[in-house]
Amino acid sequence: MTYKLALLAKDIHNSVLPRTYGFFGERLGVEVDFKVVNIPLEELDATVEHMRRELHGFTVTMPYKVKIMEFCDELDISAEKCGSANTILVRDGKLVGYNTDGWGMIKCLELQGHTFAGKRVVLVGAGGVARSIAYQLSIHGVTHVDVLNVFEEETKALVDKMGALFAGHSLTDENLYRYGKGADVFINASILGQVGYEDYKDLSFLDLLAQNALVFDVNYSNPQAKLPQAAAQRNLRCYVGKAMSSCQGIRAMEIWTGRKPSDQDARDLIATLS
Repeated sequence: MTYKLALLAKDIHNSVLPRTYGFFGERLGVEVDFKVVNIPLEELDATVEHMRRELHGFTVTMPYKVKIMEFCDELDISAEKCGSANTILVRDGKLVGYNTDGWGMIKCLELQGHTFAGKRVVLVGAGGVARSIAYQLSIHGVTHVDVLNVFEEETKALVDKMGALFAGHSLTDENLYRYGKGADVFINASILGQVGYEDYKDLSFLDLLAQNALVFDVNYSNPQAKLPQAAAQRNLRCYVGKAMSSCQGIRAMEIWTGRKPSDQDARDLIATLS
């Protein structure tokens, strides 16, 4: 049996996912046919219906992670809590939505020996990826999360959904300093630093993070992004989203095939991506 899988996107040309699922397929001993499908919004309806008929499952990236929920017949609790879905199982002609983004981030950092229990976190962004990460933080023992974001309604929606551990603030240089001071973990889950978007203008707030703080940048499309470079210059432990995207494939493969790649499989894959 060949598992027919795809990435549903708008303008993605450097995804690690074809390599990820090909690698995991080999380790699990299953055939995988994975394609990247870039479409404009006006083609979304027809494309999703085609995928419903022809595929075993697919992943979804910006800007369709929220919109795809309208097509789902069922939602896993991960998608319900996050308000978005990035992994779709096609089962008997029905679409079942999951969210594995935050799971992937937690997993890739656990593989590096990091834990989140008792940590104070600053999370930049409140969109689909940020919500998924926030949900995973909420069930992994953090003490508090300050969410910094440009759009007030989006921030409020995340905080209201996630509960008392979360507090929302405007994304300003002043607040990066205020809430970054002493933080154990700093996560960029916004579009800042992505190719074609604005980047951080002032990263000196990194000097105020807790000693041995962890920095994670969801984006990996732009090798010139300022956050990872600035964190490395300060000898902070810093990771980017390439490993996160690959690790979420562990969960996705389990959803699609019923078989789960091992932690060692993930380590071996990440080593090939470094």
